[in-house]
Amino acid sequence: MKKPGPVGAYLIDIEGVLVRDKRYRPIDGAVRWMNALAEAGRPYCLVSNNTTHRPGDLTDALAGLDFPVDSNHLVGALGLGMAWLKERGKDRIRWLGTPALDSFWGEEGFEIVTAGPCDAVVLGANSFLEIAALDAVLEPVLDDGADVVCLHRNLFFLDGKGRRRLGPGVWAVALEALGGSGRLITIGKPEEGIYREALKRVGVAPAEALFISDDPISDLVTAGRLGMGTAFVLSGKYPDHGVLARLEEDDWPDIVCSCLSDLVIEEEEKF
Repeated sequence: MKKPGPVGAYLIDIEGVLVRDKRYRPIDGAVRWMNALAEAGRPYCLVSNNTTHRPGDLTDALAGLDFPVDSNHLVGALGLGMAWLKERGKDRIRWLGTPALDSFWGEEGFEIVTAGPCDAVVLGANSFLEIAALDAVLEPVLDDGADVVCLHRNLFFLDGKGRRRLGPGVWAVALEALGGSGRLITIGKPEEGIYREALKRVGVAPAEALFISDDPISDLVTAGRLGMGTAFVLSGKYPDHGVLARLEEDDWPDIVCSCLSDLVIEEEEKF
């Protein structure tokens, strides 16, 4: 293994690791494994690019499935994105994510506009995003210098029927290619900020953390480069390890296993 050492804390992706895509059905053994982790007293944090659920609804849904989690266990791209925008006074936005979160943005003090000037164009997962909605942001991006805030750069995600759908990372590439005068900011994975926030939450150095995900490209490469141990589970986006051929060998995960319950929780676990 590339980075042997004891695991002091666990950073865990949600979809594809704990539950099946947007259907939120527990993956076999995941509830039992998480409860064993909690009983062992090991620190853990869920690190999620989810932009389709309110953070509270997300942790409530998981708790309802008997996962030992609450809001303190979640570091998410949506919450970090809202905080980033608030800190900079960008409260007038074009929201290109799921309409199901329109009211949540309003409750958090943001105004969603569909025409005219805006402070930022915000990208999130949206299975039903239409080209017309992208056309509508050409003016603020090209003429007004609005920032494009991509809540995460996943190129695809699995919807509630397990189908692959284009993710906000695809739209971010398209808008970035336009060359507007505003910035393109990524909040969630694979940018380092969300990883560092999660490490603060569990209180360990990178070398003491094991990051577990079903996405070696969008999640584990950054974790590994920051010095974390990495575990790739085959229970989500990728059914086998063939995707690793797209990565340099130095970026391969430390562990590849079929699912979360294959990982052994030990006092001095090695990876």
